[in-house]
Amino acid sequence: MRQSLSHPFSPDLSRRGLGKKGTFYESIPAILIAVTIDHLSPLARWDGLHLVLDLSRVERHLNEYLAGNRSLRDLSLRGAGDAVAAEMTVVWKGVPARVGLELAEIRLRRRHLGFRMRKLRALSAIPVPRAAVEFGLNALESPLVKVFSGQGIVVIDLRRWLPEELVLEVLTVQGMARTLHVWFGPGRLSELPNRAPSRLPAGTAAD
Repeated sequence: MRQSLSHPFSPDLSRRGLGKKGTFYESIPAILIAVTIDHLSPLARWDGLHLVLDLSRVERHLNEYLAGNRSLRDLSLRGAGDAVAAEMTVVWKGVPARVGLELAEIRLRRRHLGFRMRKLRALSAIPVPRAAVEFGLNALESPLVKVFSGQGIVVIDLRRWLPEELVLEVLTVQGMARTLHVWFGPGRLSELPNRAPSRLPAGTAAD
């Protein structure tokens, strides 16, 4: 039975681990890998993980994905505290306009990435409603992107790239210029993805 994709991304992002100036002050242990011999235990687990994303490369990949979309184009990204500041050209009622907004409350749950669009502002003389951005995302007609119209929430299905054996959950994020720092909480890898029976190398005879 297919599960309903009612968004599991609550609007209150935990600020645990953020100092007064938005700096991460609480030390998260380095990756703790525990290789087990008990088949009921996960293959590997970690107490915390710090990932740094290059927003320049993310920006390039997203613009390639948007190629051919007549409603959204020319996306740019930069880190902005607990969010990612985005600028893009939105075509609304046949008129292109430059807009800025923040991608905030970033979540990763059950192999779905979710965020909320907030602080939408016009960067030109033409006002653009959030509905125009939502319309542009829906115009992608992608089964991987779900837009909750009127709420500004976007959920992206990452199951094609993240195996079901992997459990990750975002604790908090911090954007710094052209990078996005992501801190994950405890996670695990239950088994090797799509593990297949071992095969002998080509040309090797079995005993």
